[in-house]
Amino acid sequence: MNKKYQSLEEKIVQKIKNHGPISVDEYMEICLSDRDFGYYINSKPIGKNNDFITSPEISQMFGELIGVWLIDLWFKIGKPKINIIELGPGNGLMMQDILRVSKNFNDFYSSIKIWLYEQSNILSKIQRKNINHPFKHFSSFNELPNGINFVVANEFFDAIPIKQYQFNNNKFRERVVSLDQQNNLTFESIEINPDYQSNLDREIASPRNDQLYEISSIQDTILEKIFSKIRFNGGLLIIDYAKTHGSSGDTLQALSKHKKVSIFHKPGESDLTSHVDFNRYSYISKKDNIKSYGPITQRDFLIGLGINQRYEILKENASDSQLDKLNRQYHRLIDKDKMGELFKVMYFSNNPKTVPVSIT
Repeated sequence: MNKKYQSLEEKIVQKIKNHGPISVDEYMEICLSDRDFGYYINSKPIGKNNDFITSPEISQMFGELIGVWLIDLWFKIGKPKINIIELGPGNGLMMQDILRVSKNFNDFYSSIKIWLYEQSNILSKIQRKNINHPFKHFSSFNELPNGINFVVANEFFDAIPIKQYQFNNNKFRERVVSLDQQNNLTFESIEINPDYQSNLDREIASPRNDQLYEISSIQDTILEKIFSKIRFNGGLLIIDYAKTHGSSGDTLQALSKHKKVSIFHKPGESDLTSHVDFNRYSYISKKDNIKSYGPITQRDFLIGLGINQRYEILKENASDSQLDKLNRQYHRLIDKDKMGELFKVMYFSNNPKTVPVSIT
């Protein structure tokens, strides 16, 4: 660990003092991925006792239903060899559940290769412990395999850094991270160069005064690289916090121990996310000649895949204590006031046979 700094905040403050304000996406990237203090590099963020919990950690039903969908589409497309690629697999529990279902179909099980996109050494070790099947880690989207690829991204894109722009007096200014008079981290806005101003004018239709807009060229690039690998075969399934009505609004947030905190609270010790812009994803897919389906709510997606039927089967063999837990898991995944409507689902593919039945 770098002995020069005692904390990531100290490191960021010194960087701003030396070189001036930093963009929001650079701030996010430092907080999440700094080699010495980064959140994903040095912590185990996922789980009941950590900062956030994802659907696969809540219930086995989530991963099992993704597994059933993959098996079903594999039959529909003629039982070829396929790559199952998970982006940001966390503790590896979703892949563990997919594989458990897959073992009931020997031909399918022997036809799949597993690929995991992961940058955290800590989570990579946990995944090796939890996933009882050969798989390959990769940490660059240039390493996406050839072949028939089915990519699953659950709560992945929301952690990919964004830039923020404020529209006022008929022009955009970039929101950046700076220092106040006491050297505390704060926001300010700065002018942007005329060429980029013109670019934003083209990108954002009918901007409104005092509105904040969020754009991520990093997300765009990742999507384009995935689309290049699924154009003729395969598909991309995204489940995430999402906006479905354009890029306006400030959705940047920090989570620590399941509670929202300031994004400047102990940098590197809390998770930073924003809501992904599914309108933009649909625009990029159209530009890249990939068909998009959805978005729909996680509730509708899971009900369409058969969560109610799976829930009833699990109830039959559950003890009283297991039944209480199962009820809580089921309702947390699909209730409208919980994850059911907070999370949205989109699918991208040029093969209509692979589209989840709930999205068509």
